[in-house]
Amino acid sequence: MVRLKHRYFLIRLVFDDQKFGHNIEPYQIYGRIKNAVETIHGDHGLACVDVSLSVKYINVYTNIVLIKTRRQFHRLVWSSLPFITYVTENLGKRPKKIPCFLHTLHVGGSIRSCQKFLIKYHRKKLDSILDQCSTPGEKRRVKKSIESASLETEDPGKNSEEESSGSD
Repeated sequence: MVRLKHRYFLIRLVFDDQKFGHNIEPYQIYGRIKNAVETIHGDHGLACVDVSLSVKYINVYTNIVLIKTRRQFHRLVWSSLPFITYVTENLGKRPKKIPCFLHTLHVGGSIRSCQKFLIKYHRKKLDSILDQCSTPGEKRRVKKSIESASLETEDPGKNSEEESSGSD
């Protein structure tokens, strides 16, 4: 068996209104990418990409999206991203089109590499993101959202306790 290799795109949604907290779901991003690939590359491009395309992570406060696709066809997705000009926001019964464009921040071979890049990116942008918050509750939600994207680190004291208890 041959192992399937993937590419992960770390993308920032850039909106005209600079408001964050849009009500955008992963399936809406997925649908916009599929439509763009079909428009640019036709049925063949859509068939190649549709098998493995998925939206793994979306953060509505920082407007970050993580997309997974096969390495063999990642250039089809990558070349179609600039042609996405809007996303649809859920507002009850009437969906609303929000003008935006997708800015590719990082392309990696693993989720971990994208996660490492995202931590560095969030450290640089944290102050400007928190300045845009209007209430303390909103600041807490943004901080919690950013922390959920960061790597889980082990407590260094925990490992030393386990090693000392195992050697007795």
